Amino acid sequence: MISRKLLISKKLLSINIVVLILIFGIYIYGFGLLNPSIKIDFWYYLQECQLHYLLVSLAFLALVSWMISTLKIKNLNPKNKFLLVYTILCSLLLCFFAYILINNYIVEKKAITKSENEYLKQAKEDIKNDNVTFRFSVGLEMPIYDQKTYIKIDNVRKNYGIKYQNPGCTVDEIDIEGQKKYTETIKPYLEKRNGKGWKNRMKNEIEKLEKVELHN
Repeated sequence: MISRKLLISKKLLSINIVVLILIFGIYIYGFGLLNPSIKIDFWYYLQECQLHYLLVSLAFLALVSWMISTLKIKNLNPKNKFLLVYTILCSLLLCFFAYILINNYIVEKKAITKSENEYLKQAKEDIKNDNVTFRFSVGLEMPIYDQKTYIKIDNVRKNYGIKYQNPGCTVDEIDIEGQKKYTETIKPYLEKRNGKGWKNRMKNEIEKLEKVELHN
């Protein structure tokens, strides 16, 4: 017949294993949830989430649990006292990680919504002024053509109601989500303004200017 202490030990061990699995899951996949632009890839998350910090935290909690287990607690044996304390401390750590993840997720979602609303407002204003702006970050551009050629290229784009702007090399995930909203809003307008296939036509006109410049 299985003793009561052994049943308690098995129960505490099972609970502790479940809590540890949840901790590792939240810690690893939480990295992906806070970086929505990164594709879902467990091994990439595992490499980038700095797992050693979690392992150090769990080892510290194990040390604290062992120290507390030396105290007398409800006639439990040292093993069960350790499992009980470690389970409680790991549960608190799990709650902490969950709170941090949920809080950061909510803050990020609010920031994305704010960015989308700002870009939506800007898109409507740009459509009204027939002056749509595409923003892209490629760092500092090295000039390939002379100033006159760049002006001609800008004029071609202007004929299609758009212009390009390079805000710099900094990539902001929240800003990227806002830009997606902007693009989604102005796309039907440009299609209606310039007709189907306008991107290819504009591209061909620009390529002709570039070929002329390269042959000069």
